[in-house]
Amino acid sequence: MWPETGAERETSLTGGLRFRIAAFLALALLPIGALGIVQTRDLAHEVESRSALTLLALTGSAAFGERQVFERAFGAAEGLSAVLDLLRDDPEACRTYLRDYIQSTERYSFVGFIDLNGIMECSSAAGIVDMSGHERLAARIAAPGQWIERLDTPLISREPIISILHPVQRAGSFAGYIAISIPMTQVVEHPDADAARRPVSLTTFNSAGDILTHDSTDSSVDVQATLPADRALAALAGSQDETFTATDRAGRERSFALVPIIPDLTYALGSWPPDLRQTSFWGMAVAPAVFPLLMFLASLAVAYFAMDRLVVQQVADLRRRMRGFARTREFDPDARAFGMSDELRDLDETFTDMALDLMDDEAKMEDALREKNVLLKEVHHRVKNNLQLISSIMNMQIRKAQSPETEVVLRRLQERIMGLSTVHQNLYQTENLSRTQADTLLAELFDQLAVTGIKPGSNVDVSRTFAPLILVPDQAVPLSLLASEAVTNALKYIGAVEGARPYLRAALTRPGPDQAEFTCENSLAAAVPDEAEGTGLGAQLVRVFAAQLGGEAVVETGGDFYRITVRFAVDETEPSPADH
Repeated sequence: MWPETGAERETSLTGGLRFRIAAFLALALLPIGALGIVQTRDLAHEVESRSALTLLALTGSAAFGERQVFERAFGAAEGLSAVLDLLRDDPEACRTYLRDYIQSTERYSFVGFIDLNGIMECSSAAGIVDMSGHERLAARIAAPGQWIERLDTPLISREPIISILHPVQRAGSFAGYIAISIPMTQVVEHPDADAARRPVSLTTFNSAGDILTHDSTDSSVDVQATLPADRALAALAGSQDETFTATDRAGRERSFALVPIIPDLTYALGSWPPDLRQTSFWGMAVAPAVFPLLMFLASLAVAYFAMDRLVVQQVADLRRRMRGFARTREFDPDARAFGMSDELRDLDETFTDMALDLMDDEAKMEDALREKNVLLKEVHHRVKNNLQLISSIMNMQIRKAQSPETEVVLRRLQERIMGLSTVHQNLYQTENLSRTQADTLLAELFDQLAVTGIKPGSNVDVSRTFAPLILVPDQAVPLSLLASEAVTNALKYIGAVEGARPYLRAALTRPGPDQAEFTCENSLAAAVPDEAEGTGLGAQLVRVFAAQLGGEAVVETGGDFYRITVRFAVDETEPSPADH
């Protein structure tokens, strides 16, 4: 019999979570409702929000020229990265193209490609430019990404510039930067269709907080004096659209608007007179908002206490127990938080029942899984032993064979059986029964066939290269049998022209992330062997095993070699859970 749970008990009216929260919220909202000034608070918030949106819109409009210049430069760098990739093998043609590009656009003073060593072989400057000694460039190469900064004394240009770096990717890897220098005259001298509504000062800066440009209605004021006194530019970087009121470093009250020009890279900070953010109600600027704010804070404190006391603390404790159970499968079924409501108590007891059932089911599943894996390994072990026993019996029969043809047939059959035995041996020795290390399996099989198939003193050059590859048994078995047939056939017909050394080569490669390729090649003494001279069974088996792998056997022949190649797709079937 199941024990009685909390869900089967009657819930009292005053003990319910809804009643308690409703009572506390009614107590919190009663003073605000009695005073009837909620609409005043909402109106003040609406006016302030509209003022903030207006400042953001005006700041974005004032920074339109800078935004256009920066975006155009990064767009040009993106386009040049593809063109320079085509010209990277001809530095002179690349330099000629960039010089022509600068002359035709008339927007930039320098363009070049910086490789990972800090060398610019391709640039609009004459000759090769070595920037490997610049620490800031080394830091940018170590952490690839778009970058923009101001240089008052650049290395190449003769005037202050805005320097941008755009990363170039080649074959999926970071190859260097496209560097573009924008003269400051191109950045600050842009048309302004609404000069009457520009901010007191407009400052653009990068994500590190470095100032790029500055525009002020009073040219005699230092740029640092127009910035907020309590907020550094580096701290503002990374923020979205934002407005705030602060004192600038000259001690003046200002309203500031922050607008990203290029997200996470460049920002515009506009400084405005503080009266643009002030709101008034019937001639009073502050008084109508003070009392509703105090009432709101008091109501919020009461509501927060109610939610924290009745819900948040209880749910947090229950969550802690659930997370602890998820990590360690351990918990105290008798732990209860004091003052827990009926609904949460029902939830806690339901979790306790579920956890106990889950632990019992998991224990049973682990036992069943362990038993299954043990049985599977035992099956593979016994199959391997039986195949070796059959091989031993066949070996006895081979020694008693009366004709060479019979011995050859039995020997070939024995080799196929030993190939299957090696597969099953690898399967029961592996930790995960659903995956087989194909390269290890093929190496063992190849070495075994080479030892038994190469006659002493034949001076055969044997080489094998097997790339790491994990396969499911449904592919590992036909692959091993295919390799066995291919190597056996190669040993059968191996030879060499006069004066050359015979060789046997086997390889397993990965031409693609989801593909594998097996190759077996041997040297020949003369022409390609005629399958009519033999049974042709080996060639048929190779084609059958290749079809089972989902590939096709391709045979290449020449006057002195014979090669079999099979390319197939690697099965991506998910493995079964590992043995615990």
